[in-house]
Amino acid sequence: MLKKLSSLALIFLIASCVSQKKSIDLAVEENQEKEQYQTVDSEEEAMEMNKEVSTEIAEKVEVEDRVFFALNSFDLNNTAKAVLDGQAEWLKSESDINIIIEGHCDERGTREYNIALGEKRANASRDYLISKGIVADRIKTVSYGKERPALIGNGEAIWSKNRRAVTVPVE
Repeated sequence: MLKKLSSLALIFLIASCVSQKKSIDLAVEENQEKEQYQTVDSEEEAMEMNKEVSTEIAEKVEVEDRVFFALNSFDLNNTAKAVLDGQAEWLKSESDINIIIEGHCDERGTREYNIALGEKRANASRDYLISKGIVADRIKTVSYGKERPALIGNGEAIWSKNRRAVTVPVE
């Protein structure tokens, strides 16, 4: 009797494995069918599909949020202008978002001097965005001077990261 029960259990086990394998095979076939290339009948349909893919890709693009300045300067260099150009394009596509531009300085100099310099840096960034077509009402500025360093320490490598204007979106 024990042999018959063991044999019967073995048969059920094998049948179960075969059934599971069929289920797995069907799932793989369905997935492969979904991954087939889609054909289109016209150039317009293909262009529409490409537009949808481009939109999905564009939504994943990240915009840099900060520009850096030379010592005691609020002049925008070409790298800073390129970053702000990217911000301007993003702001044009997201018309419901407003921003605050924070002006920052390194730790050298007096508190008053750095507050004034941070304000000039924030305003330089704001003015550039306005020149690129962003409505002034969407942009606020604030200066933190040397009060909120990105990095703490001494030396040009650290100080250069603290001389910045940071764009922060607000809704």
